Amino acid sequence: MLHWFLTTLAALIHAASPILKAYGLPAMFALLFVESAGVVFAPGEAMIVAAGFLAAKGLFPVWVVLPLAMVAATLGGYAAYGLGDRYGHKALLRYGRYVGIKPPMVDKVHTFFCRFGAPVVLVGRFIVPLRQLQGYMAGASEMGFRAFAIWSAIGAVLWVAAWGGGAFLLAERIPV
Repeated sequence: MLHWFLTTLAALIHAASPILKAYGLPAMFALLFVESAGVVFAPGEAMIVAAGFLAAKGLFPVWVVLPLAMVAATLGGYAAYGLGDRYGHKALLRYGRYVGIKPPMVDKVHTFFCRFGAPVVLVGRFIVPLRQLQGYMAGASEMGFRAFAIWSAIGAVLWVAAWGGGAFLLAERIPV
């Protein structure tokens, strides 16, 4: 099991390291922001793992990499929430029928987020594509911003710590 995990980390590092080496931490920040904002389905885990690994190898300071990634992921989620809050509910009711979303479905999501929003936002950070869509869904379902902001930030911190911190701590054992 550990071998499989380390091999997976190596593949993620191999995929994202060229971007980080060429463009540095601004590329990591931008990619994590747009992924968390749901603009693109980008390889967020790969970027964080590669950044943590490269920090362990001395290319970047870990005390910059991890907080920067946490801020990017958090702010991206807030941007998605803002868009979902402003346009999401009305847009789903008006245009949802064209993609198979009917008003009763919108009402169910609204009820679900009102009841279980915090755990969904926290755990959703670890699940693709929920990570990319949770801000929109929370905003569109009128989940309160304060609750979303707190749980999204906690989820971002845990997500980055798990992937980036894990790669940093396991760097010597990763077969790259």
